[in-house]
Amino acid sequence: MVYYDPDNAQLPTDPDEVQCTRFMWQRFVRSAPSSYANSLAVMDWEDEEGAMMDEVAGRLRQYEESLSSSLISAVEKLSRKVQQFREDMSYSPTVLPQQLGAQERGHRGYTP
Repeated sequence: MVYYDPDNAQLPTDPDEVQCTRFMWQRFVRSAPSSYANSLAVMDWEDEEGAMMDEVAGRLRQYEESLSSSLISAVEKLSRKVQQFREDMSYSPTVLPQQLGAQERGHRGYTP
């Protein structure tokens, strides 16, 4: 949420030019899914003042891109492993269940 004071003409009206305060950032981090919140919580500013909203948005885009590329890489690696597993399974001989093998050999088991 961006706060606007209509009585203060010095405040920017463009949301990208609004300074992101620590309070605003903390609220944003708390609203994020827990899987991202820890990473977002450690992001900080170079100076004491908060970054402008357009800078914060840029950082978040970079973070998203880094997550996306690592996720894509992990999915591709998993896909290759699954494909290799399928190929390995197609070359292995079929194993009959133990019970079926015993019946084929003529063993009937114990019958009273």
